[in-house]
Amino acid sequence: MEHDGLLDAHDTAGDPGELLRLARELEDAGRRRLAATAYDRAHALDPSDAEVAEARWALLDAMSVEEHGIRFRYIPAGTFLMGSADGEPDERPVHPVRLDDYWMSEAPISWAAYCDLMGWQPPPHGFPPDTVEQMQGFHLHEENKIRLQYCEDDTTRAVDWHAHAAPHTWRRGDGEEIDSRDLFGTPPREDANRPWRYDTKPMVSVSWQDAEELCERLTTGKVQYRLPTEAEWERAARGGLIGRRYPWGDEPPTPQRCDFDRFDELSILPSRRLPPNGYGLYAMAGSVWEWTSDWYDAEYYKESPATAPPGPAKGEERVLRGGSWTDCAEAVTVSFRMSRGADSWRSGEWGDHLTPNIGFRLCRRTR
Repeated sequence: MEHDGLLDAHDTAGDPGELLRLARELEDAGRRRLAATAYDRAHALDPSDAEVAEARWALLDAMSVEEHGIRFRYIPAGTFLMGSADGEPDERPVHPVRLDDYWMSEAPISWAAYCDLMGWQPPPHGFPPDTVEQMQGFHLHEENKIRLQYCEDDTTRAVDWHAHAAPHTWRRGDGEEIDSRDLFGTPPREDANRPWRYDTKPMVSVSWQDAEELCERLTTGKVQYRLPTEAEWERAARGGLIGRRYPWGDEPPTPQRCDFDRFDELSILPSRRLPPNGYGLYAMAGSVWEWTSDWYDAEYYKESPATAPPGPAKGEERVLRGGSWTDCAEAVTVSFRMSRGADSWRSGEWGDHLTPNIGFRLCRRTR
């Protein structure tokens, strides 16, 4: 293919000015996907070049799509360096990976969006319309207790889950009725008068199977929705930068850059509260751990394919990426790897996903 060298380039060699001229020629010729790769490569070589940055973002933004009420940001085809020489042993060796283009949801999927797309009752109920077996319903109810505490848009601190549930009347042993708010109080909120909604924070306590079920429901003959591979997730998280530690660069995380190190505050920030990375993706570091499609293998980087690595053929746990609001700076890098096992509530088993810091976002590919 013409310009194959452009797709293979991944180091710091090259002329941003020449790449900018090439990108403009390709865009004028209607070859937008290859033009996006050229702009992206030019920006990677010199992120401070304002002319390159403006032209690159104009095309990337134009190539974003909105489907199912979700904004998907475009990630150009190209080769990037995956892993870290300074991270944990399972982040090594650093190796080039070539990927075709794809789209990623701009932010993690919210509880309201998940219920709407799955055809479930909206939060705070969050149940499918069909009757579920008692034990299955019990496990889903336990997941929803966590979501009630952490997924509401204006809540600033989680308290007992009863306080987050819809008010109802309790009865003492002597028959006296008591309002639930008198028993459990009301959670603190940024605006106590604003209607309760579940649109702007990530859905949490999500099993890998829950995420996959949504992907299968949305996929059509023309468009595939799925969890990103580990390689797709990391390329997207890097935002077009080469060899940097975080989505924004090498500067350490701060409260203005990343939702992290707030375990004592018992709350998640809305996904779009902090700035996006170079691909327009919010909360790629911190906020919630995000599922990928890959099985976890600490040694996989030593043998993974150079093109579109699919992950190990089998394993016991799935890879999670990005760190979360409960984690320290070392866990919210673009290369840090974590894994968990998970069992769907439909299996009637407890899963390791039952925490307030695990969510997901969607990867979109055209067929």
